[in-house]
Amino acid sequence: MALSNYGELKTAIATMLNRSDLTDAIPDFIAMCDASLNRNTQARNRRMETSTSLTVNSGDRDIALPADFIESRVAVLQSTPRSVLQYLTPDALESTYNDDSSGIPVSFTITSSTLRLGPKSNADYTLTLYYYQRITALSDDTDTNWVLTYFPDVYLYGSAVHSAPYLGEDGRLQTWFGMYDRALAELASDDARARWNGAPVRSTIDVVIV
Repeated sequence: MALSNYGELKTAIATMLNRSDLTDAIPDFIAMCDASLNRNTQARNRRMETSTSLTVNSGDRDIALPADFIESRVAVLQSTPRSVLQYLTPDALESTYNDDSSGIPVSFTITSSTLRLGPKSNADYTLTLYYYQRITALSDDTDTNWVLTYFPDVYLYGSAVHSAPYLGEDGRLQTWFGMYDRALAELASDDARARWNGAPVRSTIDVVIV
């Protein structure tokens, strides 16, 4: 079973479901799988990480986030020296910077589609934002993305999960969900192995000799 692009994925789903009359529905199953992956923190993977440069003008407090933004990783102010901004919850940021004074930004939070700085910027800067981006949606039959390339079973079983209510296949839902959950666990394990290189985490103990 070939699963190298969107067209082959649709064919594989139809074959697995043993249905030839789902041409219009299968793209919806795949789109719903995409949506659930973007929401699911278990599906976070290093291949979703990217960065962008945001322009911060003097007097700015709110900066528009990229359209494909899901979750922030690190925000670095390109000052001299560079400075990693501290993340605060929205209420903590508003409590800490509760007037209109300006300065070198040292904190940030996320509100709606905006990155909010604290304090308001006192000069022009560039801010490098490292973040998780949305999975690239599939639309043309030749399209592919990192999930389909490295974890095609996630798409296959995730789409099957969303097909079950449509087809009235309640009896198969637990089967599909179990296979999908296992595929997601393997995706998460792949990310953990890459980040930690399979090595155990070594703790350090501070010893004070008096």
